[in-house]
Formats: sequence, structure tokens, C-alpha cells
Amino acid sequence: MHLAAAIAFIGFLIFLAHLFAGIFQRTRIPDVLWLLLIGILLGPVFHLLTPGQLGVVGPAFTTITLILILFESGLNLRFARLRTALPGTLALSICSFILVTLLVAGAAWLWTPLGAWGAVLLGLMLAGNSPTVVVPLTAGLGLESKTQDILFLESALGDVLSIVAALALMDFRSHGLSHWAVTGRNFLLGFGLALVLGALAAFFWSLALNRMRRMENAIFTTPAFVFILYGGSELLHLNGAMAALAFGIVLGNLDRQKPLLVSGVVPIVGLNETERIFFAEIIFLLKTFFFVYIGLSVEFTHPAWVAMGLVFSGVILLARIPAVRLTLARRLPAFDAEHAAAMIPKGLAAAVLASIMLQQHVHNAGLLQNVTYSVILFSIILTSILVFILSRAAARRGMGWLIGARAETKDELPISDDAGQ
Repeated sequence: MHLAAAIAFIGFLIFLAHLFAGIFQRTRIPDVLWLLLIGILLGPVFHLLTPGQLGVVGPAFTTITLILILFESGLNLRFARLRTALPGTLALSICSFILVTLLVAGAAWLWTPLGAWGAVLLGLMLAGNSPTVVVPLTAGLGLESKTQDILFLESALGDVLSIVAALALMDFRSHGLSHWAVTGRNFLLGFGLALVLGALAAFFWSLALNRMRRMENAIFTTPAFVFILYGGSELLHLNGAMAALAFGIVLGNLDRQKPLLVSGVVPIVGLNETERIFFAEIIFLLKTFFFVYIGLSVEFTHPAWVAMGLVFSGVILLARIPAVRLTLARRLPAFDAEHAAAMIPKGLAAAVLASIMLQQHVHNAGLLQNVTYSVILFSIILTSILVFILSRAAARRGMGWLIGARAETKDELPISDDAGQ
């Protein structure tokens, strides 16, 4: 693509992203769906751009998007809300993870040449939801803060569980059962120490913020520090994503709940409104290009593999409905529970695992990667369609019946069913 045309297209895409966000608010057709379609048109359809042409920028860009979304979401998560959301998060995460893994593995074992081991591996790869999709969708749906917290934390935890479990299965196949104890210990240490490191880093950065604000053009120093924290954690073999999340949660709460031992003695500060708005704008831009990149990455060279992605997306929805019925249907308002059942999007964790399979020459790695990318595409499309359909009362009643939700009240309907009709 010619440089001038590329620059003009980037500007045009940003304008389109704001337009799509406005359409989402009016019609409940998610903006991510349009962005995905743009990526598909640019890549697989017209071959104007490919992920390979972006080199290492593409994978690095997706990781940066995940880091900043986790950080910014953590900033908005209050400790009181975290305590309220945690029981529902753990119940939904465990139940959904197990059901998705079992159903996808069973379907893959029956319908693909992956075999039992490859089928379970695919199930684990697709068991977690994507925070990069869940966060912007739930923010625009008018769900209660508790529901948003549960779905965000579930997606963040699911990504971690998916990566760890899939890598552990590969390790077990290579080295046997003895390595599982080592893998489990490394997971607990990497997860726990990352949370501690993120919390300590937040205290340090809150002390440094006032000095940083005296510098010229210093508003981007906080995201830069998050990148350093993530990279340092990964180099220490800790979970960088969890460190970024803990950093955001603690930094976002320090100015509201200062520890008694330092309150009034140590100048602890949090982020101001200008900085929060700035980070929200950055994430909006990153989200825009992230979904276009996902659309670029989908391959349609094997129609059968693409069809498998569509089938497995339906299987994941079939697993999601009983998971929400068992864990959330009576905890949340009907409107929220019904939309929680529609949240099945896959994203960065699944794509990263698919790339690892290819790099390590796992048996049938090409099939695993292509099916995974196809599931990422169709799961996001299916989620988008369900969100749009659930703006209708009849669709909500049907979903409510499936999940056993309690009856809706007028106070639980943020949008009139006649809006826009």
C-alpha cells in the first residue's frame, strides 16, 4: 500500500471507529464486528495487506493492547467491587472453563483428525474469553458494575488459565507426569509473585507521580512504566499480564483508600482525571487496530477448517449457557445474566497459543492454528450478533428461559425495546 494512501486510511479508520461506536450505542451492533470485517476485506478478500507485512509489529501490538486494557480496567476496579465480584468470578471461571474444554475437546475428537491429545489441547486453547473484546462490549451495554467486574475478571483469569493449562499439557506429553508438579509450582509462583510485584510497583509509582508531573510532556510515563513492569515480570518468568492488572487495581485505589501507616506521612497520589481520559483514548485507538489485525489474520485457504471454527463457536455457546445458568443466573439481574451468556469471544491468548504450537512443530499445528483463528473470528461475530439480538425483549425472554434467569423488571432494562424502531 502506498505510504500516502496508508496514512490517509489510518485517519479514515479512526473516524470510522468513532462512527461504529456511535452505531453501537444506538443499535447494539458492536463496533468490533465492523472492524473485523474491515480487516477481512483488507486481508483475506482483497489481499491489500497481510499480517506478515507488519513483521514483529503485529504480535507486539496485540500484546501492548492486552497490557493496557488490563491496566486501564484495573484502574476502574474498586476494592469493594472486587470483593463483591470475586465469588461470582471464580464460580463462572471454573465452570465455564471446564465445560468449554470438555465440549470442544469432545467435538474435536469426533470431527477432526487431531486425536484425543490434540482435541483436549484445542479445548484448553479456546476455554478463556478475551478481555480485549469483553471490556469494550460490557462497557457499552449498560450492565451493572458488578456484572462488568465479574466478566472482566473472568476473561483475565481465563486467559491465564488457558495459557498455563495448554502449556502444561504440552509439557506433560513431552516429559511425563513428573513435570506437572513443577509446572503447577511455577504457575502458583508466577501468578502470586506477579500480583505482589504489581502491587509494590503501584506504591512506588504513586510516590513518583508528583515528580513525574513536573516534567514536560510526561503523561505517557505511566503507560511506559506499565510496559517496563510487564517486560520485567516476563523476564523473571512471572505472569506479566497479572502484574499489569494488579498495578492498575492498586494504583486506582491508592488515592481513595490510603493505607493507615502512610496516610498523611508519605505523599501517595493516584491518577488524575486528565490521565484517565488520556489512557481511555489510547485504548480506544489500540482496540480499533487490534480488531482490524485479527480480521487480517484469518485464513480462508481451507474451507473445511473455517467451517470447523464456526461449529466450535456454536459448541462454545452451548457450554456457556449452562455455565451461566449454574453460577450467575440468580446472582445478577436478568438483563445482565442474559448478556453474560452471550459473552464467548476468543482473542489474544488463543492466537498466542496457536502461534506457539506452530513454532514448536506440534503435530497438526497448522490445523490447530487455522481452526483457532477461525474460532476467534466466528466467536466474536457470534457474540456481536447475540448482543444485537438481545436488544429485543423476545430474544431476552428466550435466553432468560435457557439460563433460568429471574424475571426482568423495568429497572433492569437500560434501553427501551422500541428504541430505534
